[in-house]
Amino acid sequence: METRICIDTDIIIDHLRGRGKGVKIFEKIVRNFKPVTTCINRFELLCGARREEEIRIIEECLFGFDVLPFEGSAVEEAARIYRELKKSGKPIGMRDILIGGITIANNLSLSTNNIKDFKRIKDLKLFTV
Repeated sequence: METRICIDTDIIIDHLRGRGKGVKIFEKIVRNFKPVTTCINRFELLCGARREEEIRIIEECLFGFDVLPFEGSAVEEAARIYRELKKSGKPIGMRDILIGGITIANNLSLSTNNIKDFKRIKDLKLFTV
């Protein structure tokens, strides 16, 4: 069974733009692992699309990816993360909490350039190249 790596929005955006440190990370993951992302990442990408052509490009990019849903144990993990971060006084964005919950619930590592926020999530494994 292939190792699955969850790719965050910022890495996918770098790939789509063809610039940034996420380009090589994206290529390495696609070549060597089974790339996945979350429904939250897909949402973020589609929100940033300004034209129908960009929506088509995003959907083509994600073709073959498993897009993980926000349900069941992911909801519970995200709620746990939210409570812990609120209690610690070190909150992060709600979408990042949801992505973290989905990633942990699926026992995956997350590839992101947003280390600053995601490293605050206990039990979240970060993928490094």
